[in-house]
Amino acid sequence: MKLLRLNAERGMPKQWLCGEPSYIFTSGSATNPRRLYYCCAKGYNKCLVEEVEDIKSLISGMNKDISEFRLIVARLEKEIEGMKTESERKGEECMSQGRCLRNVV
Repeated sequence: MKLLRLNAERGMPKQWLCGEPSYIFTSGSATNPRRLYYCCAKGYNKCLVEEVEDIKSLISGMNKDISEFRLIVARLEKEIEGMKTESERKGEECMSQGRCLRNVV
């Protein structure tokens, strides 16, 4: 469900496009009894509170995963740089030993 907002603030809108402020209401329907939702007083715009909270929780978990992945990537990049440096050192060492062997022969 697309939320229509007058302001660009994060979170639930303080005011809907219809001009009404946003309130939390409790559903009285038979299909969703006592379910909370955000709505304007005119009832034009609705958004379920539980769904918003579920999404917040999912986003929080994703942000934690992203932070952990960034740390892993940084560690792997550091390891790769170490391997490159070691490989270059070994290559130079082999070249040096190759030159020494040519001088012996």
